[in-house]
Amino acid sequence: MRYLGVSRAELYSPNRVSGDAAVFRAVASELERHGHEVICISEQDSTVIPDDIDGIFHMARSSEALEVIGRADVPVTNTVQAVMNCGRARQTEILKDSGLIPESLICRTGGVPLGWNTFPCWIKRADSHAVERDDVQFIQDAGECNNAMLGFWERGMKECVLQAHVKGWLVKFYGVRGFGLADCYAATEKEGKFGLERYNDQPDQACVDMDALTAVAERVSALLGVDVYGGDAVVGDDGKITIIDFNDWPSFRTCTVGAAQKIADLIMSKR
Repeated sequence: MRYLGVSRAELYSPNRVSGDAAVFRAVASELERHGHEVICISEQDSTVIPDDIDGIFHMARSSEALEVIGRADVPVTNTVQAVMNCGRARQTEILKDSGLIPESLICRTGGVPLGWNTFPCWIKRADSHAVERDDVQFIQDAGECNNAMLGFWERGMKECVLQAHVKGWLVKFYGVRGFGLADCYAATEKEGKFGLERYNDQPDQACVDMDALTAVAERVSALLGVDVYGGDAVVGDDGKITIIDFNDWPSFRTCTVGAAQKIADLIMSKR
């Protein structure tokens, strides 16, 4: 089999450039170990799909690269639609009635909408994942919310997502659909991209029901159609698991080798 791998542009890897590159290379190496040919290109160079490709695996997020990949008549991991489903607004729309995410609202950035009185909360850019620090902000009250919305508006973002803050401790997880979780761990401010973990509880003894977390993660991956995924979940005092972020193909920074094996197995299973 002949596979094309498309790596992620640094723009979409804030503070995770080396981690994203490492798992991408590990998957390519794993496929080669199984005797397959792998051609690797960067997201910026994905203007043409080479001939005689049997499958594509990619970490691309730019609309230009996704458009090219979407025209390929071969199995793709993750599918272009799955990547698009992970955008903040689209993800919120799909999951809003699932009971798996906090109270959320997609709205214009012209000011706090009537009826939204849920504070503290989070404001998130609607069109994509966070690529800059201010793309996701913790908001204490309506005044802060208005200021944050103004900042989004001035940056050309006309929509945002408001999401209720959920009390509990934060766990990060990585998984491959159908293969379960590759790893999960309690998140700390030191390990985060932008230090936002400081707004969640830091338990003395963090624990989570792994079967329950796996079931929730796999359900979200199915709803979004995302095969290779990662995310953040808040675990409440009662053990309830709430998904606050879900991403296509994260860095798998704590489990690169094991994750690469699962991802390669998934890619090879598609015909």
